[in-house]
Amino acid sequence: MTTQTLEGRFKVLEQDYKAVIATQHTAQNLLTHRNETYVDSGKYKNWIARVKKLIEDSYGKESDYYKDFNTVNSGWSSNYNTLTRSYKPLFDAARDDLAHSAISMDTHIESSPLNLVLNILNRFPAFVRQLKRRHHGRAPLEVNDEYDVQDMVYALLTLHFNDIRAEEYTPSFAGAASRQDFLLKKEKIVIEVKKTRETLGAGKVGGELLIDMVRYRAHQDCDTLILFVYDPDCYINNPLGVKTDLESKDAEGKVKVVIAQF
Repeated sequence: MTTQTLEGRFKVLEQDYKAVIATQHTAQNLLTHRNETYVDSGKYKNWIARVKKLIEDSYGKESDYYKDFNTVNSGWSSNYNTLTRSYKPLFDAARDDLAHSAISMDTHIESSPLNLVLNILNRFPAFVRQLKRRHHGRAPLEVNDEYDVQDMVYALLTLHFNDIRAEEYTPSFAGAASRQDFLLKKEKIVIEVKKTRETLGAGKVGGELLIDMVRYRAHQDCDTLILFVYDPDCYINNPLGVKTDLESKDAEGKVKVVIAQF
């Protein structure tokens, strides 16, 4: 099986997802007795089964994608909420990371620095999960705030890049200077790191990233700006929509957005 074949299957399932969402309706939750949104149960289960098989074919049963997909806990949520908040983000992440699947690596082509950074950031949630799986009952290593994310991203970058400039300031914008989290000097890549929280959801973080996009244009060492948002609590309900909207506002295609949730 080739990567092209897998890409085709992901595209088909993306369209089928829209067909499942189109069946949404309101009904009473038998557990909570509240009205909630549901989708057709048959189409829902069929889509999940096919995605599960596709992830197995793409990454194998020992991959984090496969394990996470199989351990989604719906709790008392409606199937619509489970689909949109859990299964679909996992599907999106697996699709976006397909270039780094086991099949793609069998026909490895040396990655560009940009692709390498994007791969690190897309796989960041898997890295964090691994830090929590300590041997002999040792306390897990937690990621509690944006500073923790910055420290870990910096440590990962040092494995691959020599000249990493932290706290690089851009020229003044509207009377204030902006701190770019990391600059890869030789590669001319700037990485802006954010972590969502209760007071920094989709709307506010999107606004901040738009300002960052304007500011980066004045940075003489920036050919590519990567906006990295770590969103482990899924405050961003539609990460693909946010990513698409932000990247579409850069006519030159020099802005890359990574929203990592799982």
